[in-house]
Parts: sequence; structure tokens; C-alpha cells
Amino acid sequence: MLVELVPQMVGLHHTKRKAVRQEPRGEVPAVLLHGGHGSGRTAVLDALREAYADRVPVAAVDCAGVRDDDAAVSNTSPVAELLTDLARGLCAHRQGFGRLRLPRLLTGLVAVSAWHRGELDEQACARARVEALLTDCGLEKDPERARGWPGDVIDLIGGWGTDELGPIAAASIHLFTDRYLGFRENRAVRQWYDGLDGVPTSQQDNNHVLTALCRAFHLGEGMRRRIEGYLVEALLEDLRAAYAGWRHLNAAPRPLALLDNVHSPAGKDLLDLLLTRRVGAGERPDPLVVLAATLGEPRGERFAGAARWTAANVAGLREWRRRGEPGDPAAGLVTLPLPPLDPDELLSMMHVGEERAVRQDVARAVHRFTGGSPLGCRIFYDALDAAPEPAAVEPHELARLRLAGEHVTELMLAALVPDAALAGYLVLLSVAQDAAAARVLAGAYLTRDHQIGAVEEVRSHLRDERWPQAGRPFVADGFLRAVLVNELRRRPADATDPPQPWAELHQLLRGHHEDRGEHAAARHHELAAGSPAEPARWLTAVLHRPATDHWLADLWRIASAPHPPDPAWADVCRATASGERDATFSGDAVARSVNRLLHAVWYAADPLSVPDAHLRGRIGRELDFLSFEHPTGGRALYAASQEWPAALKELRTPDSAVGRREGGEEGRGHAIP
Repeated sequence: MLVELVPQMVGLHHTKRKAVRQEPRGEVPAVLLHGGHGSGRTAVLDALREAYADRVPVAAVDCAGVRDDDAAVSNTSPVAELLTDLARGLCAHRQGFGRLRLPRLLTGLVAVSAWHRGELDEQACARARVEALLTDCGLEKDPERARGWPGDVIDLIGGWGTDELGPIAAASIHLFTDRYLGFRENRAVRQWYDGLDGVPTSQQDNNHVLTALCRAFHLGEGMRRRIEGYLVEALLEDLRAAYAGWRHLNAAPRPLALLDNVHSPAGKDLLDLLLTRRVGAGERPDPLVVLAATLGEPRGERFAGAARWTAANVAGLREWRRRGEPGDPAAGLVTLPLPPLDPDELLSMMHVGEERAVRQDVARAVHRFTGGSPLGCRIFYDALDAAPEPAAVEPHELARLRLAGEHVTELMLAALVPDAALAGYLVLLSVAQDAAAARVLAGAYLTRDHQIGAVEEVRSHLRDERWPQAGRPFVADGFLRAVLVNELRRRPADATDPPQPWAELHQLLRGHHEDRGEHAAARHHELAAGSPAEPARWLTAVLHRPATDHWLADLWRIASAPHPPDPAWADVCRATASGERDATFSGDAVARSVNRLLHAVWYAADPLSVPDAHLRGRIGRELDFLSFEHPTGGRALYAASQEWPAALKELRTPDSAVGRREGGEEGRGHAIP
């Protein structure tokens, strides 16, 4: 979808040096890409930056990379830092384009960078910002001269008086405009700033708007926000001026701003300012192509007026116009989802040539494990491509693959949760079925200093990072949970202090749920610990109760248990499901059938499983057999014998496995999807 959209907006093909008709001809909408963790938002922006970097003005900024950590430094703000980075990127020399000049924005940034006399932190901030602007924007060829900016400013000041800020602001503005702007630029800058409304000038500043603008910025709070708005206006006005004349007549490629992580506080502020100031421009559109990326779907009043596109209707760019309430900033925005890869796309991606082709069931297992996440799919693809014999890899062996010496799920976790300490908490708590169980784990396996806050810290992280919130299981996102559980299974027990042995963890949780009367949840952890006998016995004992829909949900909930760290698990599980190990199990025909069914569903429910026709048929036959053995609930079991094999063929959870729960001894809580 972006292959067609971005070239039209920019006016240049993304791979060929070929002009494309620019659409729309007037105002260009800002495009907001949205998707979950691992959806490829950053990768898309990186690819666009690389494609256009040497041909058009392009600036790429990570809005999550700036923080407002030190309020004492009053000559900076997250938005000012982002605008500085935008200026540096847009003004960089492009071989196929030349260099843009942004005199209004740069003058405004120099003005607000002025520091109070004696404030060394503010002075250091001014030096770093102005040095970066001078060198990266091509204004100063001598690095030493750029680095000596504060000294040159101070040399211009004749007398201080009692004003600690005004003389430095005035000298900074004078030095920059005289040294680095031409006569016409200087005049245009001063005329534009003099025409601004709402900047409170005073005799103290000799009625100089730029000095007053600096003083207002240093006040912080609402005044700073207003000045940031003027700086955004300056950027847009500079671009209008730069694209007037011959660039407009020749339809020169439009400049491109790539804003990542605009869900961060700084990103929200910058995007809101861009949209708001475009509304204020009326019929004077600017040429800036804004492509932003946010985590999660944009919702709420803030985005109510945005146009919502999909991959199917991106072709509507030519007809795009502002709609909705007049003056609504969101009317200048188009939202576009980055959907997960579908199974066919992944299969095509995994086909790396006839000699190294990946089996279809392996590609389907990758899709099931990752949910189509481009991040997860790419890591699995690269690991398979690096494997000596990709075609020999079985689906249940995928999690054992390595890439560049690291386990695949280790790489995925580092990308999904970069904070190592937080990732450690999540790995431990990933097997918890709810917050209460998570607290039990934290109390037993975390040091005293971390026990109390770990669970709430993890819950806050999952909420703030917009992971799905369900309450049960504790980590609700299937892809993240699969990665975490595999990391817990893979790591040696003594890799942490205190150690976290797999079987011991699950036995602790079994006791916790048993004490609460949550028997199906207790059996879930017994199975995870590698002890299937009691879960099979319990399922057999409660089979003849009237509510067979509860029994089916309990079966799925128990069988959704993660398998133990035993390399032979898959082979033993399949052998038991097929009846080859019936002789090792004591019980009548119904008990043996339930045992076979439990193991078959356990295997089929694993995130890396692709149940074949034989296994699906076994599940159907066992449910059919049990339907004849049940005195009253045969109809529900028979229906499941038809539904479950069909659902598992499509690698989805059967509807009757997660049906409405009404409580009761055999199934308090909800089935695990």
C-alpha cells in the first residue's frame, strides 16, 4: 500500500529516479501508520528514509528518544529538540536535490536557545544545538567556529545591567542573522516574526519580537507551548517559501518528515502542533509530507475527524480533501493500519528457493506463533535461512533455532521489551493465569526488594505500551506470551537468583489455584509441570456432570498448558495421543480415551504445533466416542467432534473451547485462548 502512496505524495518513485504525478495537488494529508508491537512501523520508516535519502529532503526522528528530564534547563524542550532534528535532516545536502534553507525556523531555534548568564547547563545546551544546526544545515564549514558559538555571542554584549537573559538573546539573534543569513532572508525573517500575534513584547526587549519570544519560551508551561507553535509555523512557512517559484512550477519532489513513536508525549505534542498550525494556514498549503507511526490504534476525540483508510482504499489519495468540522486539526490526518502478515504472504516470504524451501507446515507454525507479526516472522525467516538444512526443521523445533549465536525468542524479547529488568519480570510472570497468581510467583522467586512492586510495574508497562488487557491470562497477548514462556522454558533454572525451576514454578501455582477452588487451573499447571496423570483422571471424573460445555472449556484450558522443557515432549505426546502408550495407563476405556484426547489437544494447542489430519482425526474420534458414553451431554460432545478438527485445521481455537463460563467447581474462571 505504501509503495503507491508515498511516491504519489512525494512526487518521486521510491526505487527509480523517475518523477511521479504528485497527489493531491493542494494540501497534503499527514499519514499516521498504526500497529502493535513488532508490526514493522519503524522498519517501514527506515526503508523510506533509505529509499529517498539521497534524492529529496528527508528527516527521520524518533519522538520517543527525547525526554524532558531537566526542568532547570529552561532553553530546551522535547518539541524544540525534535524540531532541531527535523531541521538538521531537511537541510542536509541531497545529491539529487541540493540543500533546503529554513531561515525562520533556525532563527527561532537560535533565539530560544539563549541562556541565562552564569547558567552553564543552559549554555552547554545552546552550544550543542547551535553547533549541530550550523554544521548539519551547511551554514558553517569551520567546526571550531561553530563550537565557539557561546563565546562569540558574549563578545557582542556591551553591557549587562540587571537582565540575565535579554542581552544574550539579542546578541544570539544578531550574530546568527548577520553572519549566516543573506540580506533578503534576514528581512523576510524579521518581517515574518514581526507579523506574529500573541508574542508579548516590551520596552525591556526594545519591542524586538524574537527576544520576547525567547523570554516567553523560558517561562515554560503554556507560554512555551505557544512558542513551540510559532516554531512549527516557521518551519511550514520556510517550506512554502522554498517551494515557491521554480520548484513549484517544476513540481519538485516534496520534502519528507518521518516521525516515529508519535504516541510518546513529545510525539503527541509535535503531531498536534503540525496539524493545528496547518489549519491556521487556511488556503496556503505547505509541501511537507508527514508520515508518522504510532503504537496501537488511534482512538478518542483527538482523532475523531481523521480519515480512516485501509490497504484497499489508499488509491483515494487524489480525491482527498479536508472533511468534518471546520477548524478540526484531525481533518488533515489519514490513519492507515499496518496489519499483520497473512499466512499466504508469510509462505511466499519463506520460499527461499527450491533447494532451501521451507516446508508449508513450518511457515504455518511461524504464523501461528507470531500472529503474523513482521518482527517475529523476519527473525524466524533469517534463522531458517541461516540454518544448514531449513527443510529438515520441524515446527516444534523452531524455538530452538539460533541467529548470530542468540536464540530466536531471545532476539524477539529484546525487541519487544528492551528493558532487561522488566523483561526478566515478564518471563517469570508469563505462566501466571491472573494477577493473583503473578503475585504468588513474585513473592516466591523475586528478592524482597522487588517482590512488592514487580507485578504492578509489569501491569503498568503492559498498559502503557498498549498490549492487550484481559486480566486472564496475566500476559494476554499471544505472541508476547509465547516468546516469554519459551524464554522461561529455555533458560537454566539457576540463571536467576533465586533459581526458577520450571516444575517447581508450576507446582507452586497448582497449589495456589487448588486452595482457591480453581481445579481446572490447578490441573493446567500439573500438566505444564509434566504430570499428565492427575489432569486426565480429573477430566474423567467430571466428564459425566451435566454441563458438557464447561467440560470442553476445562479440557481446552488444561491442555493449553505450556509443555515442559523436555526435548522428547512432542514425540511422547503424539505417541500417547495415538494410543501407542495405552498399556502404560491404568483405567477403563473412557479413562484411556480421555487420556488420549488430553494429549492430542495438548499437542494441538501448542503455539508451534500444526496438527496434521491424523491428529485432528484422533481428536474428533475421541470426542465422538465420549459423546456415546455421556448420559446427557452427548449432543455437545458430538458437535465438538465435528467442530474441533475443523477449527484446528485452520489453527484457531474452537468456539466451544472458550464458551461462556458460569462458574462452578470444575471451571471457575475463563478458558485460555
